[in-house]
Amino acid sequence: MIHDSVPPADAVEAPRGQLDDDAAYLHRLGYKQELNRALGLFSSFGVQFTSISVGSIIFTTLVVGFEFFGPASFWAFVVGGAFQVFFMGLAVAELVSAYPLSGGVYQIVNRLTKARWLGWQAGWWLVIAHTVAVTAVAVAIVPFVAGWFGYSDLSAGTTTLCTLGILVAVTLINVAGVKVAAFVNNLGVFAEIAGILVVVGALLFVKYQHAPLSTLNDTAGTVHGGWWLAPFLFAMLLPAFTISSFDATGNAAEETKSAAWIAPLGTVMANISAYIVGIVFIFLLVRAIPDVSDVMASATPVEYILSSSVGGFVTNAFEAFAIVALLANMVMVQLTGVRVMWAKARDGQMPAARWLRKINRQQIPINATLVCAALSMASALYSPLLSVLASLTALAWALAYGVVVTVGLAAVVRKTLPPHPFRLGAFSFFVFAVATAWSVVLCATLVKSDPLRVGLGMLVTVTAGFVVYLFIPADRRARHLDPAD
Repeated sequence: MIHDSVPPADAVEAPRGQLDDDAAYLHRLGYKQELNRALGLFSSFGVQFTSISVGSIIFTTLVVGFEFFGPASFWAFVVGGAFQVFFMGLAVAELVSAYPLSGGVYQIVNRLTKARWLGWQAGWWLVIAHTVAVTAVAVAIVPFVAGWFGYSDLSAGTTTLCTLGILVAVTLINVAGVKVAAFVNNLGVFAEIAGILVVVGALLFVKYQHAPLSTLNDTAGTVHGGWWLAPFLFAMLLPAFTISSFDATGNAAEETKSAAWIAPLGTVMANISAYIVGIVFIFLLVRAIPDVSDVMASATPVEYILSSSVGGFVTNAFEAFAIVALLANMVMVQLTGVRVMWAKARDGQMPAARWLRKINRQQIPINATLVCAALSMASALYSPLLSVLASLTALAWALAYGVVVTVGLAAVVRKTLPPHPFRLGAFSFFVFAVATAWSVVLCATLVKSDPLRVGLGMLVTVTAGFVVYLFIPADRRARHLDPAD
């Protein structure tokens, strides 16, 4: 029987000989092993690397960075990506090591603070971030897939219909089982790596007219009155959207072997790899720009740059690899978002919790998967604009991670984190402090980029979260997750 909420640890202690270390850890926290632990280090790395899909995401969303700061958005990626990887990412990785549980941020906040509503909202924001991110990626690939069949200049209605079709396909993969999703995930990793190698190799070895290094500082008319800081900060939407979902491996921790070590290690390896690859990739793309004004006028600037510099064959090959990687990206982002919702339902912290926490024969949270798919479809109907969906996703992630690193900072100061193998040691306070400050800057910037659609959209998300929270029975809302409490 699954508990509606977590009982005291001493009430559920089981003989360690009957359970492996991961299952024993869950048992001490009042949970039983329900999901299939099928992920090793490569798959754990792959969950995060695929959730980022740095080359493929840049291929489809670099246009957003260019809109704000032109080719000089390269520097926004360098600076913003460093904050994302070496501060926010490392801080969340240490917290995931302390609490390697499905639900990620939701579990961590609830176990480090008694503000139950805050942990619930952070988890809710992550659910929304993941579901909207899946939609954003689907919207991003529609023009490329349509182009394969000779269609261009799609209407908003047609784009939405194609997006909904892609979302259905992604959901069917996740319903098929975690082994199928893991296979697609590994396929996505190989496609991502292959695509990057093809493009980087071509940009390095194919002869073409290189743009001067000064192009890296070209803002392409996006700066007015000499004030560059605002568009530079807005361009940080690119690294904020690209290198994020830091607790993806944490959300899949109950399906990962030796999760307290493998989950954070996998995410750090993936984050650093994505950051380095992203810098090299954007640098080479900017150096390959044939004409800045033509690129700025293009709806698909990366495709235009590649076709102009290294030819259609390389462009089409990379595009095919990128689409495969992005489909895997959507599978993984949906999978990890589902685990947050399922974890909340397992604790009785959702309306219709018994229905939402149902596991099918393939050990998949089937109903939670269907609800998350429905939320993705709703966001597709809310806006077909990639910039809006990307900004809303990044803001929801930034708010949730801002909460968890702030709570984590307090735990580091008070030394209340439980023993965990992945530790930052003497650097913990500095990393958590900078991550907290960065989250404030990032959230303010994202709201400012589009106050009406992004800011209002997030306000609606927060309000809806409080409404949903009120439908949870009061006795369940009052229970705290910390078994030591």
